[in-house]
Amino acid sequence: MKSSALKLLAQKAKKRLSTAGQNYSKNESEKTTKAYLSWSSYVVVASKQKIEEDPLFDKVKKIMEKGDITNPLSELTDYEVFNKLGEADKEKYILDISKRYNKIKEYFTQEAIS
Repeated sequence: MKSSALKLLAQKAKKRLSTAGQNYSKNESEKTTKAYLSWSSYVVVASKQKIEEDPLFDKVKKIMEKGDITNPLSELTDYEVFNKLGEADKEKYILDISKRYNKIKEYFTQEAIS
């Protein structure tokens, strides 16, 4: 009796996993795409955000206008948040800021070329 209930649960889980990528819907604003895992739950598969909406956009713009900056990440870091983080989270925070800085900087250089 127990094995049949377990077998039934395993079959349901396998079916959910095999169809997870097939059912997806795109939000009209194109900010999020959701994949439905079952009738009541979903996960955000991808999130698209315009570069101009990034909170660092204005700060990076000021840094780019200043010109030669030796350490732009120190100017972009929110030290109230940074000092409360653990060592691993500090590394993730700096990596996230550096990726966002590079994307915004690339956006400005592409805009200057155009």
